[in-house]
Amino acid sequence: MKYNIIFYLSKKTSYCEKALKKAFFSIGGEAHRVSSATTPIQLGEEVARSLKICPLTVIIGGLHTDGDDNLSTVLSRVFSNSSLTLENMRKLSGDSGSEGYIVRYKSQILLALPDSPADITSMCSENLLDFIREKVTVSENGCGKA
Repeated sequence: MKYNIIFYLSKKTSYCEKALKKAFFSIGGEAHRVSSATTPIQLGEEVARSLKICPLTVIIGGLHTDGDDNLSTVLSRVFSNSSLTLENMRKLSGDSGSEGYIVRYKSQILLALPDSPADITSMCSENLLDFIREKVTVSENGCGKA
């Protein structure tokens, strides 16, 4: 199963990518595309592009940023301007108290994780990985299909 990674205002990109790769190994995960964004507008463009390629997109970073660039704030704006509801979103907690999110809407899954390898490891629990494995299957082009 392939997935896309978007680094959003992230500082520990290579360490986080390694932690995600290790966590997703058990479900046959492989990064298909890796990109970055430094503004909410760029993030929106990258997410739209990513979800056209694969239905599983992982955003790493931006959860500890202040102000309007904070990923939680950006996701809240998306929810308020769409048909998404809180039923589509679940909060994830890391061992250090950090937060992440998993959003599922129709055939798309968006996973938002902090830019901490330790938190990525703790948030990618067996339950989360089982959920992703259940919702994403491999399509003809090798990318996941929900």
